[in-house]
Amino acid sequence: MKDEQQIRTDAAQDADPRINLAVERTMYALERTQLAWIRTIMGLITAGIAIDRGFAALHEARLVTGEAWLKNGHLAGLVLTISGTLLIIMVTLFYVKRTGELNQVRGKKRTLPVPGLFLSVLVFVVGVLAIFFMSIG
Repeated sequence: MKDEQQIRTDAAQDADPRINLAVERTMYALERTQLAWIRTIMGLITAGIAIDRGFAALHEARLVTGEAWLKNGHLAGLVLTISGTLLIIMVTLFYVKRTGELNQVRGKKRTLPVPGLFLSVLVFVVGVLAIFFMSIG
């Protein structure tokens, strides 16, 4: 019985091209959103690195004069970088989940969203490397 129902549903979706067009537009919008998140998170990670290096230089100058507030001046940069790295994980999981749901509506087999997923993994690796190098240095 389910097979016959599934065949009817597939035939109805194939008969109405508006469904496929709507799903395709939604997938493009989802990819644009993912790329915007990647751009924003890259900005967060870059700002974290810049703040870390800037505070390090300022902190060294204040240590010499004895006016340092803290013994370690890179906490703000580290927080920004860690936040960006955690955010890319959350956003990527949502992107993969939503893309899978849209593929099911379309009636296609689950495929990996290559461009958005590849860039997300690349940004994640950059974030992890930045956190590592900020922590040891």
